[in-house]
Amino acid sequence: MDLSREAYGPNNSDFTNPWEDCMPVEITCDIYKQVFKHSIFPKIIHDMDMRIIEANDSAIREFGFSRNNLLKKKIFDLLPKVEQRSSVEDLKNKKRKKRLTVEKKFRRKDGSIFIADVTPYMYLVVDKIVIHVHIQNITERKQTEEKMQALNVAMEIGITREEANAKQIEIMNMELEGLAYVVAHDLKAPVTNLNVLIDMISADSIVGEKDNQLFAKLKNNVEQVYKKVFALNDVINFKTTLKDEKELLDFEIVFAEVKQVICKQVETNIIFDVDFSKCSEIEYPPLHLKCILQNILANSVKYKSPDRSLKIEVRTMEFNGIVGLTIKDNGLGFDAEKYGQKVFGLFKRLHTHVEGQGVGMYMVKSIVEAHGGKIEVESKINEGTTFVLNLNNGNME
Repeated sequence: MDLSREAYGPNNSDFTNPWEDCMPVEITCDIYKQVFKHSIFPKIIHDMDMRIIEANDSAIREFGFSRNNLLKKKIFDLLPKVEQRSSVEDLKNKKRKKRLTVEKKFRRKDGSIFIADVTPYMYLVVDKIVIHVHIQNITERKQTEEKMQALNVAMEIGITREEANAKQIEIMNMELEGLAYVVAHDLKAPVTNLNVLIDMISADSIVGEKDNQLFAKLKNNVEQVYKKVFALNDVINFKTTLKDEKELLDFEIVFAEVKQVICKQVETNIIFDVDFSKCSEIEYPPLHLKCILQNILANSVKYKSPDRSLKIEVRTMEFNGIVGLTIKDNGLGFDAEKYGQKVFGLFKRLHTHVEGQGVGMYMVKSIVEAHGGKIEVESKINEGTTFVLNLNNGNME
């Protein structure tokens, strides 16, 4: 077997001479001197006074001097001033150590600087010490390292800024929640009193048609403020439950409880098509799962079509620990492409012909996202609505 051909690859028409890249060495001359001369790495030999006494072809090309000029110089002449003092220290260290590789900056004839790993080795020639210096240009490697370091620093700064921004947003949200709590809590009593006082005023005591109209508007506005304040209090109180402990829940049992409450509240007949076979259980706070089911089902009931019986389909699924839930109805529907995200906003409502404060779907979205999940809505006008939920993040469970 030809090991040389094995080492350098299979034979083909483009590789007729495996030795064509090799520098020929004359066996009639000093072989080691030729290896020194033709090495791809710059090599310099100098004495203890730092005078250069020999240099190979690579060193001459690297530094840009002619051979005669280079041999008239000292090593110090090839170093920037900042490197000269450290070179003296390196020489002292070299006397104590047999092998020493240091990083140095060198200056070429044209003034350009390159960085190199320098390995000196001391030889005793008769009674004279000479130093053989192996020089390996590492400028590109250092530049790459510096770029990577700069990139890492930039990333760390970016992460630090992102963390600071996130912390600032968290503080601002806490302040806003605190402000909302204070406002809602402090308004609760006076708005309640105002609502009671309005109810105590008899319509018969209002004189004149114009006054009756103004009183009716006043009463309606007070009722709206009353409902909004109490709805806001409900939302604030609900926010405190987002860290409730999880329990292993059976979808069928929880759904049966919610269904019973929903059916008691409405007179209409509801057709339920339920399938929990693909995922029958989930670890979730009981209040949260009930809140999700109750608000979405109540939403379907509120916005049922007057032209057909209400049908609600409920399905669960599971993939890699992520529990999915879909709830589909055949109600009024809406333009999801235009108003898809609005349905999850606080105090946002797409249909105004039925009672509601627009907080139910906001709470559903808050619950789902608090557990690392997400919720999407699909709907078309007069074709019904489908809510698609990932109730959790499988990696978080």
